[in-house]
Amino acid sequence: MSASHIARGQVTLDFLTGMAVFFVVVGFVFMFVPGLVSSTQGDQETPMVADRVANQLVDFHLGEPASAALDPACTADFFGQDSPDACPTLETSQPLTDQLGIDDRYRVTVSIRADDAGRTDSAVLCMDGGVVAPCTGSAIPLAVGDAYQSGEGSVVTAERHVSLAGTKALLVVEVW
Repeated sequence: MSASHIARGQVTLDFLTGMAVFFVVVGFVFMFVPGLVSSTQGDQETPMVADRVANQLVDFHLGEPASAALDPACTADFFGQDSPDACPTLETSQPLTDQLGIDDRYRVTVSIRADDAGRTDSAVLCMDGGVVAPCTGSAIPLAVGDAYQSGEGSVVTAERHVSLAGTKALLVVEVW
């Protein structure tokens, strides 16, 4: 052995350890960086859209921030009842996707349902003269948006517990 090789103080085990660490780091970079820099595609962003719409409606358009109580006049205006322009943050003459600030490629349904603990298929509520109750007679349902047709893709649902005119309810946003 030459004196220069011994003077370096490097053995084969040190070299192999360094190379193994290097390849592990390079492998992690190749695995995780593409996911960080690529935009969301396909159905990956649909849950975010549903959650954002639900938050905007409860905290900004129909209610007050940090309060789950919805304004009855704003809510009636949004669901197309007899209070035109009661809500300054919504332009109800626009298509629903424009009102909610989402792209036209999404289909959306917003409804207010009975807050039946544990039930996922609770009935849509109606508002008649400021009174919120299960739908009967000529009362107008608190639901707006497209009807889901089977085969249109998977539906993502976001729910918020709210209070409307003293009635516990569930604001349900469905996006597909």
